[in-house]
Amino acid sequence: MIPAKNKQFYQFCAYGFLKNLRFFDPFLLLFFLSKGFNYFDIGILYAIREIGFVLTEIPSGIFADAFGRKRSLIISYIAYLLSFMTFYFAQSFLLVGAAMLIFSFGESFRSGTHKALIFAYLEHNNWTQHKTDYYGNTRACSQLGSALSASLAAVIVILNSNLETIFLFSTIPYLFGLINLALYPNYLDQGIRKGSFRELSINALRLTKESWLAFKQKQMVLAVFNLSFYSAYYKSVKDYFQVLIISFSAGLVFLPQYNSDQQNALFIGVAYTILYLLSSMASRNSLRFQSFFSSDKKALNYSLLGGVLVGGIAGLFMLTDFKLAAVLLFFGIYIIENLRKPIGISRVIDYSNTQINATVLSVSSQLQAAISAVLSLFVGFIAEQFSVSLALILTSLLLVLLYPLYWLKK
Repeated sequence: MIPAKNKQFYQFCAYGFLKNLRFFDPFLLLFFLSKGFNYFDIGILYAIREIGFVLTEIPSGIFADAFGRKRSLIISYIAYLLSFMTFYFAQSFLLVGAAMLIFSFGESFRSGTHKALIFAYLEHNNWTQHKTDYYGNTRACSQLGSALSASLAAVIVILNSNLETIFLFSTIPYLFGLINLALYPNYLDQGIRKGSFRELSINALRLTKESWLAFKQKQMVLAVFNLSFYSAYYKSVKDYFQVLIISFSAGLVFLPQYNSDQQNALFIGVAYTILYLLSSMASRNSLRFQSFFSSDKKALNYSLLGGVLVGGIAGLFMLTDFKLAAVLLFFGIYIIENLRKPIGISRVIDYSNTQINATVLSVSSQLQAAISAVLSLFVGFIAEQFSVSLALILTSLLLVLLYPLYWLKK
């Protein structure tokens, strides 16, 4: 049970809620297709995002631990705003690729940093025993933001068929997010050390060394791999849900006054709103889900394998034209990610300490991004050469075969 739902708890929730008001998320793959890109082009764009993340993630984590986590988050939000504006004006593959790269820069300065900030707050109040439930509930607010975002995005697209507009609207909640971050208490910024640039740099090197030593723990490495593999799988396949929804809704007409693009926007908005509401419930009940297993290791192992199998079966249903069943199973890919993420993050944190949490979580995110880059190219290539359904089946099969790399042993 969460010890205190105070002002800071609601600020953490507001952060996730505003951060997930990315109105472009339910339409990102469709935006790429509208630009004339094929599935392999899209795979390359996703890989650009993940490779950019890989190159900047660890330095950004060290920056956050050494120079300040609030400062790191503010930098990330500025990068997000720049990327949204680049998407809005981009008319070529090169500019869209640049927007993805800038976006990855924002992701690297954010990912792991805010989680580390939450765990620093819990340690400050001697509430670390509640970390799974506390983080799960703040993450649930993020998913509620995604649900609202999907509904509003559908309205935006229905009223204005120009998909670029959703990037412009996405800047509004991020400006409010910047204000919310600025109001966080300064004591959470544990990385800041007064002194010269040389002293700050020495501190950064010390934290790097401590992080390296933390990753000499075999259980830490396995926990990071377990967390990263499913999240990478989830990221590489999740946006193809948009294609499935359009395929499922073909021929269905609920509001005849709207054209086919507006009908598609309506179906996507409804599907994603339901999806993220379920994801929010899943995240909030992460601790309860863990209680069904004798240990967090078993919860992580079986949820990972189960999620990959659900994805593979969804691909089979897509292949055999059982579209409704495929849609329902695709929900499972999202729900399982939100059930297991708080458990996995908490397990990784168990092998770390407050000072280097941002760096450790950054390494975890970097591994996830590297795996996701490879999987995105694989999915994009198979989808373009054959079909989205076969891409999903083969990617799921690949993850099953790689289970020795992420299976947490006793």
